[in-house]
Amino acid sequence: MHTKHLNAYEEARPRLFSLAYRMTGSWSDSEDILQDAYVKFARVPAEKIQSAAALLTTIVTRLCIDLLRSSRKKRETYIGPWLPEPVPDLYLAHERLEERETVSLAFLTVLQKLSPVERAVFLLREVFDYDYTEIARVTQKSGDYCRQIFHRAKKSLRADSNRRPLPPERERALLAAFLSACNSPDRKDLLRLLKEDILYISDAGGKVPASKIPIRTARQTAKFLFAVRDKVRATHYYAAYSGGTLVFVGYNRETPAFVQYFDARGGTIEKLLTVLNPDKLKAWANRGDLLRRGALVPVQKILSASQRLRLSWLLMKKKFFVQRRSYG
Repeated sequence: MHTKHLNAYEEARPRLFSLAYRMTGSWSDSEDILQDAYVKFARVPAEKIQSAAALLTTIVTRLCIDLLRSSRKKRETYIGPWLPEPVPDLYLAHERLEERETVSLAFLTVLQKLSPVERAVFLLREVFDYDYTEIARVTQKSGDYCRQIFHRAKKSLRADSNRRPLPPERERALLAAFLSACNSPDRKDLLRLLKEDILYISDAGGKVPASKIPIRTARQTAKFLFAVRDKVRATHYYAAYSGGTLVFVGYNRETPAFVQYFDARGGTIEKLLTVLNPDKLKAWANRGDLLRRGALVPVQKILSASQRLRLSWLLMKKKFFVQRRSYG
C-alpha cells in the first residue's frame, strides 16, 4: 500500500461514503464501492494525481452509476416494494444536521425517481456544492447538459426536498402516541394519527412476512398493523436517529428485526416506511455497541407511565405467544 494514497483516501472517506450512500441507498453497496474505489485509486501514480479528493469523487461516482445501471434488472425481480437501507446517524457524524435530511429514508426513496446520471448531477450540485464544470468532468457530460439535468431533477423533487421535518420534541411525542395507539384494544387512537391517504410501504424482500404491495388508506394501514403486531418477532424496542429523523427500531434479542420511519411533517403520519429485509439491517447489527454509543434509546424513556405499562403488557403477551407456539 502507498502511504500517500492511503492517507488521502482515509481523509476523503467520510465524504465519499456520504456520496455513495446517497447514490445507491445501500450501506453495504457503499462500503463495497469505497473498497473498489481505493483499489483503483492506489493504481494511479502519485505524480499524475492533481487532486486526490477530486479523483476519488470521480471514481466513486462512476462506480455508483455503473452499479445502479447493472442493478436495474435485479430491482425489477425484487419481491415486493424496494426501500433504501436505513443507517444510524452515528455513521454520518461528520455531516451537519441539515445535510442528514438528504439521507432520510423518505428522501432516499424519492431519489429513486432519478436516473443514475441525474442522481449524480443533483447530489454533486445540491449536497456537495460542486460547480457545473466539475460535475461535467465527473459525469463525462457537458456543463450545459448538467445544468439542464440539475434543474429538471430539482423540479421533480421540489415538493419533497422543500419540506421540513417536525421539531424533535414533536417527533418524540408522535412516536410515543403511535406506540401507545398500536397497543390499544381498538384502532380508534391509531386512526386519529394517520392521514386519510397515508402511504404504508414495507420492504421484506421475500425474506420475512410483509405486505407485498403499498397500502394507501388509513383504515387499511391500521387494519394491517393490528393484524401483524403480535406476530413481529421483536423483544426490544428503541428510538434512534437515521437521516436526521427519529425512527423506531425493533430487535429480536440481538438481531435487528425492523426499522420504521414516519413522515409526519404535516402533523399526522403521511408515510410509514418499514424495512424488514435482514440484508438491509446490517448497519444495526451490533445492538450493544449502538447502545453504548448512544445511537439507540429504549422507547420506555420517551413513553409516559401508562404507555410504558401498555408496552410491558404487549411484550409479556408476545413472550407467552411465542412460548406457546414453541411448546404447543
